[in-house]
Amino acid sequence: MSACWTTPQTSTQVSITPLTYKSPLESESCIIKSLGETAYKEIYKGVRNPTYTEHLKYGVCNKGEVKNSVITYYTKEEKIPKGTDACLRTVLGGGVYEKVRAGNTDVPHDLRGKVDRCFGVNPQAFEQARVYKAPDQVRSCLNDTLGETRFNEINSGASQPTEEERVKGSICFSKLNTNQSRFLPPPPEEVHYLETDPNIVELSDAVQETQKVNTQSLGGKLVFAGKSLANSNVYIYIYSTEPIVVTTKADDNGDWVYELNQPLNGEKHIAYAATRTSEGKYVRSSVFDFTVVAAETDLQNQLVNEAQLTQETGRGFIARVLVLAIVLCVTIILILSSFKALRKKHGIQKTEDNQKVSQNQPLQN
Repeated sequence: MSACWTTPQTSTQVSITPLTYKSPLESESCIIKSLGETAYKEIYKGVRNPTYTEHLKYGVCNKGEVKNSVITYYTKEEKIPKGTDACLRTVLGGGVYEKVRAGNTDVPHDLRGKVDRCFGVNPQAFEQARVYKAPDQVRSCLNDTLGETRFNEINSGASQPTEEERVKGSICFSKLNTNQSRFLPPPPEEVHYLETDPNIVELSDAVQETQKVNTQSLGGKLVFAGKSLANSNVYIYIYSTEPIVVTTKADDNGDWVYELNQPLNGEKHIAYAATRTSEGKYVRSSVFDFTVVAAETDLQNQLVNEAQLTQETGRGFIARVLVLAIVLCVTIILILSSFKALRKKHGIQKTEDNQKVSQNQPLQN
């Protein structure tokens, strides 16, 4: 019986498995297991958006990759496909379509996503931001006109363009398809060269929440805030590994807030807020520098959390098995003890009965 009482030894060391390739089916299975079936269904059916932590869990299941849909602008030599134009007319309706196409108004905020779909975007459940790209012809023009060094410095946000460089840049951006540009925000490459007007649009704050999960400190959602024209669309340009764009709307007082749950690669970033004026031109805020917990760090910490959780679950399972084994052993001992007691009692009773039988038998001569 001594084996019943032996306590198994467990290790407290947590080993981290690097992010490795998973097939689509493996990734989906991993996501469902990680999020839970209810959360998985809510997010994929569009009932709600994923939280920052859920983004991290998704990243663990997908090698840390989040693919944002990309819209590449047309040049003025290219025409908007008929199918795209028909889609825009359907989504916006005749009156709004004509006003946007004429440059008299911006795309309504609540229709921004549908308009992007007309240009080929197929947003996924964990895709919060959008990627807009200037065509190669425009990028080559900037590179040739400004020189490779200055182009890269300005494009990364490390340096602001001079007035002369703004003029040169405007010549390159005039190569964009005007009709398409009226349905989309300016590409990130162009935002650096826009006029800065803090009286019209301002990005005043970018604060990241932090949280403690098990023993690890993780980042959280990133909250941007600022001012703009009352009820105007505000486009927030975030320069990460590749520039991403998110959209919000100012309230009646011109205040706006945007919560970004999608983790950012790298720690240091810059951002601009841009909006369209009543004259139909785009202006931007001053450049805003901010620092976050890098997605790479949070993904690694999330792996640690999951490894610890798995280990704790394993230890819990072992503890439950141990308790069950002890209960089973005690039960067996009690049963055996009861059985022995019954046998002993039965033996005594049988002996007494035999003695009575012997006493009652007559003596034979």
